Amino acid sequence: MKGMSVAILALLVASRAALGGPLTIEQAVDPLSTYALSLSPDGKHIAGIGYNINNSGLILYDTATLTPRMIYEGKQVEEGYWSFQKAPLAVTWVDNDLLAVDYGIKAESIRLDGTKVADLGEKVIGRAERGNTPSPNMLVYTDREDGDIGLVNARTGAMRKFSYPSGKAIKWAFDKRGELRAVTLVNSAFWKDVSRVSNWYKPSAGAEWEKLAEFSITEDYWVPLYVPDEADALVVSSRSGRDTYAIYAYDTKHRALGELMAGHPTVDIVGVSGIDQASFEQVSTRGMKPQQIWFDPAWDAVQRAVDQALPKRFNQISGNPKGKVLVQSSSDVDPGSWYLLDVASGELRLICVTRPKLAGADMRPMETFKYAADGLSIPAFLTKPSDKPGAMPLVVLIHGGPTARDYWGWNEEVQILAAHGYAVFQPQFRGSSGFGRRFEEAGFGQWGLSMQDDITAGVEYLIKQGIADPKRVCIAGASYGGYAALWGLVKTPDLYRCGVSFAGVSDVEFMFHDRSDRTENKVTREFMLARIGDARSNKERFDDVSPLKHADRIKAPVLIMHGKEDVRVPIAHAEKMKDALEAQHKTVQWLSFEKEGHGLYYVNNEIAYYKTLLEFLDKYIGPASVAAAP
Repeated sequence: MKGMSVAILALLVASRAALGGPLTIEQAVDPLSTYALSLSPDGKHIAGIGYNINNSGLILYDTATLTPRMIYEGKQVEEGYWSFQKAPLAVTWVDNDLLAVDYGIKAESIRLDGTKVADLGEKVIGRAERGNTPSPNMLVYTDREDGDIGLVNARTGAMRKFSYPSGKAIKWAFDKRGELRAVTLVNSAFWKDVSRVSNWYKPSAGAEWEKLAEFSITEDYWVPLYVPDEADALVVSSRSGRDTYAIYAYDTKHRALGELMAGHPTVDIVGVSGIDQASFEQVSTRGMKPQQIWFDPAWDAVQRAVDQALPKRFNQISGNPKGKVLVQSSSDVDPGSWYLLDVASGELRLICVTRPKLAGADMRPMETFKYAADGLSIPAFLTKPSDKPGAMPLVVLIHGGPTARDYWGWNEEVQILAAHGYAVFQPQFRGSSGFGRRFEEAGFGQWGLSMQDDITAGVEYLIKQGIADPKRVCIAGASYGGYAALWGLVKTPDLYRCGVSFAGVSDVEFMFHDRSDRTENKVTREFMLARIGDARSNKERFDDVSPLKHADRIKAPVLIMHGKEDVRVPIAHAEKMKDALEAQHKTVQWLSFEKEGHGLYYVNNEIAYYKTLLEFLDKYIGPASVAAAP
C-alpha cells in the first residue's frame, strides 16, 4: 500500500476518535447497523445487509463509487398458510449477477435488481464446488430440523437431495466437483439417552457408503472437511491425541489419522481456506485474541499492509490479492468498519461503519491476563473504566454455557458498564471452551465447585493487585453466568456486595426436568449427564450446589431478571429463587420481560435491562469517578 493511503486512513480514524463523549445506553443498543458484506467474484459489487429498528434490507454497492442502493427491503408476506416477515439475514454470491439470500425460514436466489430467480430450500450453507470458476450449484438445507441437505441450481431451482445412511447430518465434505463424499451423522436411541456419532465415506460419487468410525456423542470425534483427489484420503479436523483442534490428513483405507497439516499446541484451528490447493492459503485461530495466519505470499503481503494501516485491530480480508480486497476491521474499542482496498493503487476506502450511532463515543480497551487457581492458569479479560490508578468498583461478569467462552472484541455490556464507571472482570474459568481439551474437561462435574473457585480466585487476585475495591464488588451473569452469580453469593457471601442473575439456573436438579428445550433434546441431555452429572442418582450432590436450596446464606442484595418466554431456562427458576429469598426476608429486586426468551430481542427491553442494572449497581457498589451520561 502507498504511504499516502495509509496517512489518509490514519486521519480518518483519528477524526472519528477525536469526537469523544461517553457512551450512552441508547447509543450502545441502537440497532442501526450494516453487516455481512461480501465482494462479488469480479470485484465490481459488494452485497450486504442493513438493519434499522424495524427491518433489514439487502444493500448493493458499486465498487467504483461505493454508492449504496437498496435492492430488497424486508416485508410481511403471505405464502399459502404462512404469514411471516421476509427479511434478509444472510447473503452469498453465486455469480457476478446472482445472489443467494436467506430469509430465516426459506432461501432464494435473486438478481442484482432484486428480482427473484429461484427457491433454494430452507437455508443456504454455501458453495458446493470449490475453485475460481463460478458455479450455480449451492449446498442448502432442505430440512434444518432433520439436518437434511441438498444441491440446488441457483439459476433454475433444480434440486437434488443427498442420500446417506440413516441419521442427522451435522458435518459433511465434498470433492472439488461438488460431490458429497463424506458425512458425519448423529443417531439417538429411542428409549435411552444414548447418542452415537458415525463418520461415513464414499470412494467415488457412485460408490456405496462405508462407515469409517463411530463414537459416543460425548467423545472427541473427528469431522471431515474436504475430499481431495487422492484415493482413500480425507482432510479432517480432530484433536485426538492432542489438546487442541488441528487439521489432519486421514487414511480411509486404514481408517487412521495421518499427517498433521496444520496445528497449534495451545489454540484451536477454527478455520482454513485453500484446503483444496497444494498448500493452505490461511488458517485462523481464536485464542485470547483472534488471528489469521497466511501461507500464501500474496495474501500475507496484503494482510501486513492492512494491519499496518489499521493497527491494534483484527482485520479480516477477502477477495483477490491482486485486485480488490474487502476488509472487515474491528477491535475491542470499535464494533467495526468495512473498507475496500485496491491492491494495485494501494487505495483504501471506507465503505461503511458497522454501528454508525457509536461513532465518536469513548470506548475502553479490553486487557488480557492470566492468574493462578488450584494448579491451573486461568485466562481472563479486564476492562477498566479509566487509566487512573487506584482500586475500582468491580463487576464480575460470568459467561453462559458453561462450555462457552468470552472473546476479545467490542462487547455492548462491557462497554456500557465501563462507561458508567465500573471495571469489568471476565474470568474464563475451567470448563470454558476454546482453551484446550484438558482445560475444558477440568470443569466437568464442577458446577459450584472448582469452576466457582476459579472465579473467586480471580476476584481475590484483582483485590491483591489493588485494582478492585474489596468493598465494591458485584457478581453478575446470564444463563450459567446467572447461576454462578447466585452461587457466588451463597458460597462466598462476604466477597460480594450484590449479585445479578439474568435467565439464571437456580436449582441444578430441577434443570434436568424443567420442561426446557434442553430436557426435550436427547443429545443435550446426554451432554448434561456427562458434563454435570446424573441428578437421578445424586440429587443430594446437586442440592449442595443449588442457590435455591441455600437462599438463607445469601447476605447481599439480589437483582433477578428473566424473559417470560424463556425455553432454555424457564422463568420458573427465577420465580422459585425470588420466592425463596423473600421467604428469608432477603433484599431482592425483580424484573421480568414480556415476549422475551433466553436473551433480549426488543430495544426497549434492552434499555430497561441496562437502566435497571446500572441503578442497582450504583445503589450498592457505586460507580468510579468517571463522568458518564445517564
